[in-house]
Amino acid sequence: MTVSRAWPTSLSVTWSGLALVVAALLTSSPGLANPADRQAPTKIDADTLAHDEQKLTTVFSGNVVLAKGSLLLKGNRLELRQQPNGTMMAVITGTPARFRQQRGQTKEWIEGEGQTIEYDGTAELVTITGQATMRRTLNDALLDQVAGDRLRYNNILETYQVEALPGMPRARMTLMPKPPAASAP
Repeated sequence: MTVSRAWPTSLSVTWSGLALVVAALLTSSPGLANPADRQAPTKIDADTLAHDEQKLTTVFSGNVVLAKGSLLLKGNRLELRQQPNGTMMAVITGTPARFRQQRGQTKEWIEGEGQTIEYDGTAELVTITGQATMRRTLNDALLDQVAGDRLRYNNILETYQVEALPGMPRARMTLMPKPPAASAP
């Protein structure tokens, strides 16, 4: 089943209903964001890096890979700003830039890609822009997928928003059918 809704036209009852369905789908499995990720060290590999200690910023270039617990960001360039509270703000660009993170204590994963990915470590908010897509998978099988020009994923609440800018393709959601329940012997 594919559900589409243009943005930023006025919100209607149909959009509100869809938002409730999406929220229910994303919160239907137990546990919220993977708590182990919050305390995991951040490891970043790249071809080059330039660090400014006074501004607490680092720019990584070439085959960038950021790993923090189950969180994985990949792209061509990463600008990382460290916050006074120890969290980070990261902007990664690529063709495409990619992100992946496990959902809580489940075997489900959230995967996304686009031209730019912004990660706010304080709010645990991921914003994907430019031909943005995001998928929820279980054992590499697609459970659902959304696409638009901009996606915002809140890792704490496990909710997301999809926007399609004027003149861009419409926001789109694909829900995969659930496998039939096994019959009792």
